[in-house]
Amino acid sequence: MIVTKYKEYFQVKEQDCISEISSELPSVLGTYILVKWMETVSATLINKQIDTQKQMTMGKRVDIEHSGMVKLGEEVTIEATIVEQSKRAVLFTVIAMLGDKEIAKAFHTRVIISKKVVDKMMKEE
Repeated sequence: MIVTKYKEYFQVKEQDCISEISSELPSVLGTYILVKWMETVSATLINKQIDTQKQMTMGKRVDIEHSGMVKLGEEVTIEATIVEQSKRAVLFTVIAMLGDKEIAKAFHTRVIISKKVVDKMMKEE
C-alpha cells in the first residue's frame, strides 16, 4: 500500500519560540521552526516510498502562509499529503493545526536524489 498522508505532533518548547531571537519577542512558535517541522513530516512520508539505502530527498521549495500563533507548551499537528509525484520531484501540501484551528499551510517540493551523487558532492568540498 502506498502511503500518501502522514501526521506528526510537536509540542512547542522554548527553543522553538521567536523569543530565542530576542527576549523582547513573545514566546510563540517561530515560522522557521514550523518550516522545519513541515519538511521533517514531508521527508518522513516520502521516505516510506523510496529506497533509503540508495536514495534521499532534499527540500527544494517551501511556500508557507503562517496565519496563527502558537504559545509555548501548546501542541501542533502537522500533516503532509503527497499531491504530485514524478520520477525526481514530489509536491506536498502541508497543514499545521492547533486543535481544530489551521495555523499554517504550505506547498513543499522535495527532490529525490541518489545518495551516491550526494556523497560525491560532499567529497568535492
